[in-house]
Amino acid sequence: MQFSFQNKMMGSLRIWLIYTFIFTALATVVIGMMSMDRSNEHKLQGMWREVSWEYEKMDTDVQKSDGAWSINEKQKLEISEGLSIHEAETWSFSKDGTLELYRNNQLLSELTWKIKGRGHILKLIGKDDKAEHYQIQKLGDNLMEIHFNTDLQVRGIVKMTFVRS
Repeated sequence: MQFSFQNKMMGSLRIWLIYTFIFTALATVVIGMMSMDRSNEHKLQGMWREVSWEYEKMDTDVQKSDGAWSINEKQKLEISEGLSIHEAETWSFSKDGTLELYRNNQLLSELTWKIKGRGHILKLIGKDDKAEHYQIQKLGDNLMEIHFNTDLQVRGIVKMTFVRS
């Protein structure tokens, strides 16, 4: 009788040790993965060069093979009128929350930037305290894709793509 009780206790202890080992191993992997991932604030810092503007839907112009629409410079200026970013080719995000916009290596303007929401909203604040919001769709080491909604000429989402420079 006593021998059977000891076997049950050893079996229970063995199961408890196996579950503890599995939980500890999973927790270590999850914590390791979380510690290796950088925040969007950190990923965003640096110089980004604008490479394209594409539109979800449009009345005219050429549709690309991936279904997106490209536009000419005149349409881009009309759609982005009133936005701080419309003339910039290069965006420089500083650690202190400053965004400098450049065209042909000349500083056009300086804004303040913040990451909002769950790290997927880029908020830009101009000197006149006017705020602009962009949704971050992709943010990698060398590629950034942000979207904003517009209702002028084109309908839907404007996709802006940048590469790190």
